[in-house]
Order: sequence, then structure tokens, then C-alpha cells
Amino acid sequence: MHSTSPATLARAVHAPSAPPAATEQGFALEQQVQQGLNLFLRLKSPAQMPALLAGIQALKPQIYVALTSLHYVHFARFLPSQDGSVLMVITEYDGDLESYLMDFVAVLGDAFNAMLAFVQDAPRLPVQRYPRDFVNWVNANNMQQVQPWSAYPDMTVIDIQNARAGS
Repeated sequence: MHSTSPATLARAVHAPSAPPAATEQGFALEQQVQQGLNLFLRLKSPAQMPALLAGIQALKPQIYVALTSLHYVHFARFLPSQDGSVLMVITEYDGDLESYLMDFVAVLGDAFNAMLAFVQDAPRLPVQRYPRDFVNWVNANNMQQVQPWSAYPDMTVIDIQNARAGS
């Protein structure tokens, strides 16, 4: 089994950027159709995390309907940090971020408003009234350095659903 030493990893992290290596299918991560959103929401107080998670749990049916109806979300999850100070919103989707966010403002704006009420330095609310502020805020807080790897780099959600339906 091959393992990477911490020193090797540190050199790779701090090395100048090089063109991405291609996968066996000939796709580089930048060429795949899926994009990643890695949003870190710092809470006003870690003591609020249980209430925020309870609110997300209550919204789960609404969020599920929205995710399945838009047909370009591969997955989405909410992950609290161990100390409860940050909620990570991690999604993988097809297309561009602005269109993705605007669709979610339209179908889940109230859910975003409820979550963002707990967040430090949140954009102006409601997001439905200030969508440009919301998009700018997400862009400023999205950790784009780490993009998802995909087993299906050239397949959208619709492509995957159609392939599954055809089998």
C-alpha cells in the first residue's frame, strides 16, 4: 500500500499550481460537469446549533422536494462542526453557481432565511428581496479550492437518471 508522507503532502499543497492531471476517462476536475459548493456558515453562537439543526430537520421534506424537482443536484448535506460553531453546506450540482442559487432562492428562500438568521455576517434578508446580495455572499464564502471528484465527470443528474431508467 502506497502512502503519502506529511512532508510530501505539504510540498504538494504549497507547490505552484500546475495543470490538473487527467483521469482515466480523459477529464480533468475542471472539465467535469459537476460543480461543488463548500459553504461554511459561522454561527452567531455555538449554543444555537441544536436549534438550527432542528429547524433544518423540520424543513427536510420541503428541501427534499426542491432538490428532486430541480434535476441538477447530485447531493446536498448540512454538516455541523464538532464544536458547533460552523454549519457546512456541501453540495454538488450541474451548471453554474449563480443559476443554482437563484433557483434555490425561488423555491427555498424561506428555508435559507431561517438558516441564515443564525449566521454571523449573513447577507441581507429575506434572500428573495436581496438575491444579488445572497449570490455575492455565497461567492465570498464558498471554498472553491476543493472541488468534488466524480466517478461520472461528463454526466449530469439527468444523464444519470436517464441511464438508470433505460437499464
